[in-house]
Amino acid sequence: LVFGSETKGLPESALKDCSGEALGGGTIRIPMVETYVRCLNLSVSVGVALYEAARQLNYEQLQYQPDLPEEAQGLFPAEDIYG
Repeated sequence: LVFGSETKGLPESALKDCSGEALGGGTIRIPMVETYVRCLNLSVSVGVALYEAARQLNYEQLQYQPDLPEEAQGLFPAEDIYG
């Protein structure tokens, strides 16, 4: 994974390199609502990307289901509601 600067993103040469199949075949942008948010900082962007990569790879620790008291059972979704 390659991340650009918070203010300018990746340089054109890096974007061109990333579009080739040999180096991954494309780029991905994190969708954002334009209202009230100027930008995501780099550390938050890395966290979003790593979580999504782990989710897509079915990382076993993301499947952990804690033993909750009966009154809390419905508070946490058991399936991927965003997938």
